Formats: sequence, C-alpha cells, structure tokens
Amino acid sequence: MPFSCNQAWLGKTYSGHSPSLQSIDWTHGNTTADQPVLASADGVVSTATTLTNPDGSYRSYGKYVVIDHGNGSTSLYAHLNGYDVSAGTRVVRGQKIGVVGNTGNSSGAHLHYEQRYNGTVKQSVFDGEPFQMGSTLTSRNCADTTTPPAPTGQWRAQVAVESGGGLYHAVRNADRTWTGFGDVQGVTGAVPGGVRTTAEAGINGDTHVLAVSNEGKLYHSIRFADRSWSDFGDVAGEAGPLANITQVAAVSSGTEVQVVVVADGKVYHTVRRANGTWAPFGAVGNPGGAPVTKVALSQTGTDTQVVAVSAGTLFHTVRHADGTWTNWGDASAETGVSGIDDIAVAGTGGDLQLVVTTQGGAKRYHGARLAGGQWVLNDLSSVVPAGVTVTDVAAAQVNNELQAAFVTTDGRVLHTIRAVNGTWSPAAPVDLTGVPGTRTGVSITGTYN
Repeated sequence: MPFSCNQAWLGKTYSGHSPSLQSIDWTHGNTTADQPVLASADGVVSTATTLTNPDGSYRSYGKYVVIDHGNGSTSLYAHLNGYDVSAGTRVVRGQKIGVVGNTGNSSGAHLHYEQRYNGTVKQSVFDGEPFQMGSTLTSRNCADTTTPPAPTGQWRAQVAVESGGGLYHAVRNADRTWTGFGDVQGVTGAVPGGVRTTAEAGINGDTHVLAVSNEGKLYHSIRFADRSWSDFGDVAGEAGPLANITQVAAVSSGTEVQVVVVADGKVYHTVRRANGTWAPFGAVGNPGGAPVTKVALSQTGTDTQVVAVSAGTLFHTVRHADGTWTNWGDASAETGVSGIDDIAVAGTGGDLQLVVTTQGGAKRYHGARLAGGQWVLNDLSSVVPAGVTVTDVAAAQVNNELQAAFVTTDGRVLHTIRAVNGTWSPAAPVDLTGVPGTRTGVSITGTYN
C-alpha cells in the first residue's frame, strides 16, 4: 500500500470513475490531508508533474507521480498537495514520495491511486491479494528484510462459466483442487447487455478473456497472474466494428492472442498484439455457403488451425505464421461425421485435438487432425455417460494434456482430462457454488506461472 506502516485506509471507486473503475480513491477519515504517500514498490519515477489550466488552476490529476516498476508495471499517485521526487529518481518500497492532497479534479482530500500493466489500469494487488473496492486495508508497507521464497511455477486451468448474462471464473490448480467461482463483472465492470458467450487464451500466467455481449459486440479483459483483473474494453475501438457477433474463439500464439468470431454468419479474424494493440478484423469467409454457427481455433507449432461448423458440416483452414490462409476444407468428409452441433479444439504435440457433439448434444466424439494431416475420430461415450445431453463444450491444452468441459441440460458443468498416454478420466461435475441461475456456456485455457 502507498501509506505508512499499520495505517488503515478506506479504498473506493464509483460509476464513471476516470480513467477506470479499477482506480482507487483512498481516505483516512478526518486526517486524510497531508498524510505521507509512500512508494508501493521499488522503481524509477517516470513522471512527477503538475497539470494546470491556462489560468493556473489545477486540472485532472493535479500534482501527481508515476513510478515505473519494470516489466510493464507502473503505479500512479494523484491529487497530491506536493511531491518530493522528480523524473528519473530511483525509489524503494516505503520511501516517501509526497503528501495526500486535493489538487486537480478533486472534491476533497484523497489519494487517487492506480496500478497499471502496459498502460492499462488493472485491479490493484497488495501483499499478494487483489483489492476489493469498499474495503478498509491496513498498510504492510513496513521495513522487512525477509527474503521471500522463490516462486514455483505450475500449470493451471482457467475456467469461465456463463449464466444469465453473468460471467464467473475459477481455477483448477495443478494439485487438482479448485478455487471457488467469483463474479468477474463485479471486478471488471459490466459487459453492456450481459455476456452471451466467451473464450479464453492463456499467455504465461495471464488469462485473456473475450466476451460476446447479448448486443453482438466483442469485449476483452485480462486476469493477470497476480489474480487481478483489467476492465472489459470494447475491441471495436481498434479492430473495427462488426455487427451481430454471435461466437468467439481465442488462442495464444507466443505473446499474441489469435481471435476468430462469427458475425452475421461469417468468420472474421483479428490479433491482439503483445503491445496491447489490435489488428483490424479480416474476413475468413463462410465455408459451405450457409451461415456459420460455431467456430474454434488452436495453435500447433507456428500454425493457427481454425474449424467452423456450417449447416452441421465441419470445415477446416490454417493460418500460417506469415499471415496467409489455406482454403477451407471439408473435415466432415475426412472424419465421416456430419450433423455437428458443437466443437472445441486444442493443440497438443503438433496434433489438433477435437471434441465434437452431434444429435443435439446427445452424442460426443473425440478426434484429431494429426500433424501429418490425417483425421481420426472416436466415440466418447465411455467418458461422458449415456443419458447426458450437452449444450456447450470447451477444450484446452494444459501441461500437454487435453482438458475438456461440458455444460449439460440439467445445469451442470462436467470436466475431464485426456492424459498424454491417451487415457481419459471419467467426466466429473464441477462445484458451481457461486454461479447462480442457468449455466449456458463454458470456456477453458491453460496458464503457467
């Protein structure tokens, strides 16, 4: 925290808070003004300045300081009555950088505080815990010479469940335990119109979440490795407007996120680059001529493989690293399965793994497009029991294993794993405590940190 050791401060936000709902306004009762403001982490001051209007009055942040902590992370301290540092000053955690004030666009003494990653305001994290707005927190910004143990990296499955326009997230840890489900929009802000469907892509420890709204627009948020979230942002601002988006799929490709959507029955592609910018949407078409009802994609080596369902037929194309695409091919003809309702894919060891549903979700298959281009398909009745009807399916590669999740007509989410040796665990229900209403969709990805 940016305050003296053992001080308790109340942190709040409000609707329309600029520049983000993740910005925190800190107060300390009637003794807020002129309290010391401390660096919340080591770094180098990148900004220490005062914003004024032409008449000399303060505007915006007023007197403020930004500290660069390296690797894209910064913290901002605004509305100060004064600051003790200048740009280029190296500071350590707990060092005084200024005092709380009321300069700029401020209606009373408080500290406006932000944590940012690559320029985007994110949910603040203190002492390893994401901050919950409206909480009173006691500062642990105290002298401490203890060296923390080195972190141990592990694979995790990030799982999101859609229900009644809401979105809920949980983690399956490497030890097979699950965290509870949390309300994503309670932290990121609401997706206008509610969430229709989602996709996830993991890059190292970060989870990129793509959400299609019930209004047919695409939004993006990040759950960072420290468990904090960024606000949902409208992708159309950079990738360009698309109307009537109904489906989305995403996968990581190095430090980029490859994204495909279905809009007005056609497939479009974009890329979120490592610097946070988006490539314009490009048309990939509607194979078979009929409207596309489902799309999925995965990464195998340097190729991005995309599948689409049109009139129950499965089609396949490949985007190469140089941005060129192969022609759509009829994968149903290769596999011998038609009347497809849903599909999810994941790349493992050079192969494209598929999980397919037919007969209104009553029949499930697992298949693959092998690295050599051959297609295979097998029955999954031994994994998902008979009598279960599936309404949505998701799949991801997690530590070289295929993890799959199914939403059923009775409101359950079933989870299973295909091990590296090809054996499957029986599909087991996920504890959905914290997910109210009717569950309609699921997405999954793997992260490592």
